[in-house]
Amino acid sequence: AILEQGGDAEAPALAVCLHGLGSTSRVLGRHDEARTCYQQSLALREKFLGNEHALTAVTLNNLGAVLQQQMRYREAVSCYQRALAIQNKVFGREHPTTAATLCNLGAAHSQLKEHRSAIDCHSRALAIQEGSLGHEHPDVATTMHNLGNALAATGRGHDAARCHWRALGIWSKTVGPAHPDIAATLHSLGNVYRGLREPEAAAQCFAGALRIREATLGPTHADTARTRHCAALVGCALGQRSAAAQELQAAVNSLIVGLGSRHPWSLQARADLESLRQVMAR
Repeated sequence: AILEQGGDAEAPALAVCLHGLGSTSRVLGRHDEARTCYQQSLALREKFLGNEHALTAVTLNNLGAVLQQQMRYREAVSCYQRALAIQNKVFGREHPTTAATLCNLGAAHSQLKEHRSAIDCHSRALAIQEGSLGHEHPDVATTMHNLGNALAATGRGHDAARCHWRALGIWSKTVGPAHPDIAATLHSLGNVYRGLREPEAAAQCFAGALRIREATLGPTHADTARTRHCAALVGCALGQRSAAAQELQAAVNSLIVGLGSRHPWSLQARADLESLRQVMAR
């Protein structure tokens, strides 16, 4: 109905309004409304600006982002690929905007467990960002972090660790020692060291991530609880079973409150706690 209210002269302005409304709805967590607005804006921009206009790519990118938030990952990939094709023509293959879309596409591939495709996207984005933004830019750190996660998912733990350490080096210079991004990378690095069977190194990473998350998010936040869960598993591997059981119980309590009892993180933490109790009871 919205598309029928104005004439052709008003269509570009209406597309801008719809796009802005979609962005506002997305920030407010009203993802269905956001998706509808972006789809209507896209229809107008494709009709009046064309399928290869830069603004068409912007709307495709944002539509992909909201689809990704709704776990409609295959549709998100399609949007990002269309946006990327436009940006390659409009801006060129070495532009930071092109790199940003490659990062989004890589994240969607990771969520589909298409880790090799994710590695390709993040690697291409990284080369662009280092060339256009420099080697110490925060966007480079973000891409290094995401590339590290994708590498870890394919069993390339040592390569993943190098990526995470590079990201930490950049962030320590640009955002300070207690930033949420540092906590996220320390958490990921801890999981890499778990996979490499280096529990002492993993424990140090999780301890650092937990300190930051407790200070910035609070002790009962779901992300804090997730790090507490992982730290407890490492503690158990190091023989600290009693302390690990207490930490796992605290993590379970926080995850159930924050995410619900049926969330995968809650279920996994409860299963790990029960397994540990069974071992301790023997």
